[in-house]
Amino acid sequence: MAVKVKTEDRSKIVETSSNHQQFTELFHLYKDRTYDFALRMLGDAHAAGDVSQEVFLKLYLSQSNHDRIADVKSWLFIVARNLCLNHIRNRSKQIPLEQLEGQLVESNPAVDTRQRALRLALASLESPYREALILKVYQGFSYREIAEILGRTVPSVRSTLFKARSMLRDKMENQ
Repeated sequence: MAVKVKTEDRSKIVETSSNHQQFTELFHLYKDRTYDFALRMLGDAHAAGDVSQEVFLKLYLSQSNHDRIADVKSWLFIVARNLCLNHIRNRSKQIPLEQLEGQLVESNPAVDTRQRALRLALASLESPYREALILKVYQGFSYREIAEILGRTVPSVRSTLFKARSMLRDKMENQ
């Protein structure tokens, strides 16, 4: 399979199903970032691990389909986003904030109160706002990359991020 990627990913190209080394490099390069994205979207470490695993399974399986992947990093996050949205849809509702707060405290008892409040405020945002913020702030994607991942225009992404930051600021001030 021929894959076109950005210059920074050129050494990480997955060309054929026999090229296990390059797949392994991509896995090690992006596994933590896809997991972090899924964890922030879902608020559940187990589900985030499942999503992250499935992202790389899809990448591995796509090698035999002769699909062209123009930008590996964006492709991985598009798949991760879609899997997260499917997971949210399948559980029919998001995790109650009280349950999320319990998970945060259990996972790290030394969590700063302000950091916990920020995580809860982020978790309470509607999905389009939350995912745009996660991609920009935590994953460091450009507006163009976010637009590609979300299937939107750059001005739409800018507007969504502006609204998301405003909503987040309001939630933090009202706590």
